[in-house]
Amino acid sequence: MKKNSNFLNYEFVVDNENKLNFKRLENTFIPTGTSAVLFNAIKHYKFKPGKTLDLGAGIGVIGLLLFKFNLAQTPLYASDLSADSVQCIIKNAQNYNCPIVCKLGSMFEPWENEKFDLIINDISGVSQEVAEISPWFNNVPCESGSDGTKLTNEILFNAPKFLNDDGLFFFPIISLSNTEKILSEANKNFKHVKELERKEWPLPKEMQKYISKLEKLRERKLIEFKNKFGITIFNTSVYVAFN
Repeated sequence: MKKNSNFLNYEFVVDNENKLNFKRLENTFIPTGTSAVLFNAIKHYKFKPGKTLDLGAGIGVIGLLLFKFNLAQTPLYASDLSADSVQCIIKNAQNYNCPIVCKLGSMFEPWENEKFDLIINDISGVSQEVAEISPWFNNVPCESGSDGTKLTNEILFNAPKFLNDDGLFFFPIISLSNTEKILSEANKNFKHVKELERKEWPLPKEMQKYISKLEKLRERKLIEFKNKFGITIFNTSVYVAFN
C-alpha cells in the first residue's frame, strides 16, 4: 500500500462540548451530518461495550468516537475500500492511542470467520445519481445503484453472519434512497429493527440547480424529499437491528 503523507486537518463536531481533531487525505470521504446523528444515536442506546467493527470507516471517526466515550472494547476493528482511508484510520488511531485492527477491503470481505458484538455501518447509502451531483463524494466512488440500496442491502443480508448472539447492528438510512426497500431488507434479516433517531436536513445549495433531476428520481420512487417553507428537506434515520 503506497503511503501518502499529505495529511489535512479535520475537526469533527460531536456536540457543543465535544470537538475532535482527525487527519484526512484529499480524496478520502469527509464525514457528513449523518455520521454525527449515527454516533449520537449509538451513544444514547443502552448496551454493553464489546468487540466492535466500524464498517466503511472512512477516516475512522465513528469507531474512534466510540473508543473515546468508552463504548467499544479494544482493539477496535475497522475497514474501508479505500487505501487512503485505511492509512487515515491507522494514523488517527495512533493519535488517540487506540489499539486497532484495520483492514483494506469491500464490506465484509476482510472479516471472514470473525464475529462482533457491535457493527456500525456507515457505507454510502444515497442514490448513485444523487451522489454524482452532491458535494459529498468528490473524488470518492459511490456505486450504490440508482435507488441507493445496492451496498446497504448487501450489508444487511450478510451482517447477521458476523454478529455474536445478542449482537447489535447500527445503520443509517438517508431519504435520498429507496428507504422502504432498505427497511424491507432489514426486516428480512433481523427479528428486530428499531428507529432510534431522525434528523432533517436542508438540501445543500450546490444541489438546488439539479432539483428537476431530483424530482424525476422522486417520481420514480427512487428517493424521497419534501418542500418545507420553501426549503427542500431530506432526512437521516438511524436504526438498530438485532435477532
